[in-house]
Amino acid sequence: MMVATAFCGTILTNGDAYAQSTGPSSSELRVAFSVWEPFVIDDETGRHGIDMAILTELAHRMDKALSLHPCPWRRCLKMLEDGDIDILSSFAYTAEREKFAFYIKPPYSRVSPVFYVRQGKNTHIAQYADLKTLAVGSVVDSRYFEPFDSDRSLNKFEASSEMLLLRMLEANRVDTIVGSDANVDFEIRRNNLDDIISKAAFRPDHHNDIHIAVSRNSPLMSQTDQISKIITDLREEGFIARVHARYWPASDDAADAGKPIHSE
Repeated sequence: MMVATAFCGTILTNGDAYAQSTGPSSSELRVAFSVWEPFVIDDETGRHGIDMAILTELAHRMDKALSLHPCPWRRCLKMLEDGDIDILSSFAYTAEREKFAFYIKPPYSRVSPVFYVRQGKNTHIAQYADLKTLAVGSVVDSRYFEPFDSDRSLNKFEASSEMLLLRMLEANRVDTIVGSDANVDFEIRRNNLDDIISKAAFRPDHHNDIHIAVSRNSPLMSQTDQISKIITDLREEGFIARVHARYWPASDDAADAGKPIHSE
């Protein structure tokens, strides 16, 4: 059973939401998302994952119906900037994004950038400088760490998802890929690539805190304090830890997990 069904908030699909309203409604929480396992999973059981559980509980505590709007990541960013949606999850901080996005604190998760290589190819990455001679794959419009994000001297190839990057690496179309540990590890396990792809020795000394972002053009800007309080409560109550324990057991956030996440 997917996590969302364990809570009392109402979930509307994209079509349902627009059928009921042609504009923002105070009774809806309009959320855009891209599939990004284990934060958002879309499989035969439905949509679930870390973000879906947290957003469902957030909507419930705000007494709003959760209106879900799936979109490619670049489109999601544009929708947030234009105020076409209220919230975008799995959001890492950049000064550029802060111009149109209000970051809810505290963050609800943290990921770390990791480089992956194809086993048996003798691609050695022991330090950042080793990337200079390699073809490096990354997800479009993603932020990892500096100086990588702004380094134009690197030979970068972009794809729309971690899974596509893994296929490119498997097919020797790139020498290495960079990705968030939670997401790439999930895809490697799910697709049985453990014997083909491994982590490089070089580990950037950087972590990305993961936030909920509110569009600065959304009426929800008047409720950012309430949202922050709810996220704080969810962390203190152990809800966030239990969700991480289910979907990302190796994460630091899962360490304090106790009772099951399902409520009566």
